[in-house]
Amino acid sequence: MILRQLLLFFLFAVSTVAMATPDNQELSVKIGFDGIVRAGHWNPVMLHIPQSLAQPPTRYVAVEAQDPDGQWLRSPLVRPILMNDTQWAARLLVKIGSRDSTIRVVVIDTTEPNAESALLAEVVTSKIVRVPQLLDSSQEVLMLLGDLENANRATRLAAREDGSRILVVAPEQNPDSMPLSSAFGPLGLTFDGVDKAIICGNAVKGGISNDRLLELDAWIRQGGDLVLIAGMSLPAAISTSPSLESWLPGKFSRLVPLRRAAAIETYARASRPLARRAIEELQIPIFEDSPRLQGVVEASVGGTENDPPLVVRRAYGFGRITWIGIDLDTRTFASWPGTDSLVLKLLDIQDRGDSEGRAGEARRGGLDLAGQLRLAVDTYFDVSVIPFELIALIGLLYVAALYPLDWWIARRSERLRWITWLTLPLIVLAFTGITWSTTQQFKSDGWQIHTAGIFDIDQATQTCRAHSFAGIWASSNGRFNLSTKPAQDNIIDDYRSAMSWFAASGRNIGGPDALTPHPSLAEAPYEYESSVAKLQNISIAAASSQLFEASWTGRLPTVSIQSTLSRTGQGTLRGIITNQLQVSLRDCVLMHAGWLYDIGTLHPGDTFDPEAGRGPRSLAAFLTKKRAVKDRNVSARWKSDDRNISRILEVAGMHHATGGPEYTGLQSGRLEHIDMTHLLVLDRIILIGKGPSATEWLPQKKGESELKYFKDAGDTTLWRIVLELRN
Repeated sequence: MILRQLLLFFLFAVSTVAMATPDNQELSVKIGFDGIVRAGHWNPVMLHIPQSLAQPPTRYVAVEAQDPDGQWLRSPLVRPILMNDTQWAARLLVKIGSRDSTIRVVVIDTTEPNAESALLAEVVTSKIVRVPQLLDSSQEVLMLLGDLENANRATRLAAREDGSRILVVAPEQNPDSMPLSSAFGPLGLTFDGVDKAIICGNAVKGGISNDRLLELDAWIRQGGDLVLIAGMSLPAAISTSPSLESWLPGKFSRLVPLRRAAAIETYARASRPLARRAIEELQIPIFEDSPRLQGVVEASVGGTENDPPLVVRRAYGFGRITWIGIDLDTRTFASWPGTDSLVLKLLDIQDRGDSEGRAGEARRGGLDLAGQLRLAVDTYFDVSVIPFELIALIGLLYVAALYPLDWWIARRSERLRWITWLTLPLIVLAFTGITWSTTQQFKSDGWQIHTAGIFDIDQATQTCRAHSFAGIWASSNGRFNLSTKPAQDNIIDDYRSAMSWFAASGRNIGGPDALTPHPSLAEAPYEYESSVAKLQNISIAAASSQLFEASWTGRLPTVSIQSTLSRTGQGTLRGIITNQLQVSLRDCVLMHAGWLYDIGTLHPGDTFDPEAGRGPRSLAAFLTKKRAVKDRNVSARWKSDDRNISRILEVAGMHHATGGPEYTGLQSGRLEHIDMTHLLVLDRIILIGKGPSATEWLPQKKGESELKYFKDAGDTTLWRIVLELRN
């Protein structure tokens, strides 16, 4: 009896120890920011892998998620990194396209980290993970890194009439964070689901990793909007993360007492002044050579040019950084009623709750400018939708042929009853032929590709970015691979690209917010290759289309536009610009502040002098196509069914300058990041014109060594060059 008890105790102890060892730990997954995931956008995924599953160098991990068509898409394979003696980890991205709210994590044993070998390799284990909280793709997100209680209260003040507002997400500092896998490139995709961000200096000195700051830096350069709150905390933050210094309007010198707070009280439109005791304890940063700060000083201590700045907005690549030299995350400002309105003004959303758009037509979760562009790209030669009237007519004729005609023939041929056995099959065959021939009249033979995009150049940093969209039409069932590269790759250095599906917005069928998932037409998933720059094994059904979006960034070794433009005392431009590109730009215009200059065509080597033309005209009038009607100017009404790609890109690229939803009745959606309105008031000039394609799409039929011939259904590319305004 005693021996039996000892044996049972020994077995129980062994099993307990085995369960406690790290090798038997389960694969753990963290997705999104603080457990919040945004549909239709890239989201970060952190995997913690036990030693028993890692076994380098042959083990790789990947994440699979459904696209809006219900097909599973596998991310590039990532090799885990050793975090400690027994724990491995991997950090990658996943794009959610279905409200199914599940992703699959797979561990693969292979010696080659590419998609072809992964299909034949052994899947060691897989795990289905449920997404904790999935946001609609139209939900705006404000990321907060710091302890700023007023951020939530400020966004509630800016709530729209329907109750929607920006969601504040405060992810944990994640002290064990690790760099993103190189398979995803430095494109700022980590924060693709973030619209605006706030960083407090106290949070930086508290332990935000330098890898996260570098990813934020890439996000801002690609069009992000950051508010940096750093006053007395700035010296410690810079010493902790030296890369933070590049976000400042100048080189930090020292801290000085604030003494007077009237400027910040006026800027915040506060109903009550700051307590005098609180002012005496405040210090603000001083920069070297303050009169030559980068950006626009919106508030200074004394209100003059030589006074220490308090709020500075500056262009940073294609994005914007707003710096305020007061720590708003302290106890002093948490109870001050002016802090909420001050945060709203820093975020530039103080007027967003006043209107619901043109005549109340703007509705979140429905059609937006990105969806309108998608419909415009999804058009091809000799391919159109069969009119409903024609479908209804064929259906009525078929019903009439089945009952009155077939019944009449049966009654008239009582002696020859065998005829009735032929009439029904003949009617079915006849209408099958009619239906097939009708569809052929509206569907073209062969495969087609229709593309559109925007190509941006930042003259200050000699960097460039491209956003391109492609629709592929297939006349037959098939599989294909798809990749992109810069069309002018001979003049682009060190480019990185990413590609994914391009879905309609909202809760319509096929949208990432659809309540009912779209049934998949293909059983097998498709996948990325070694990076997110190439998709493989994409299935496409006959007489259907699929749409994709791609982006890439790079550097230009030479100056594209030579500019000597400066501002006159009246606010107009003087100087000249010279086209040093190797391509011609058509229908060019020059934009600055609220003015626009007509240029026309710029051939290589051509110059333009703003003072030699007919002078500037209103930018808003140009974008909204205002015309004189009797004794007043009337804007051309925006048509949501318009398929003019050039016009859609033009308005989306300056949406806020047109009045935003007040004019179009639509939100920007996925095109929000290409809006450059904010740069026009930050000492920047934008040259816009139509040019050749900047992104070359390379579709390849599966199993063929040569590129499959795709009929070119057209391309529309808008070129935009951001120029610095000389002092």
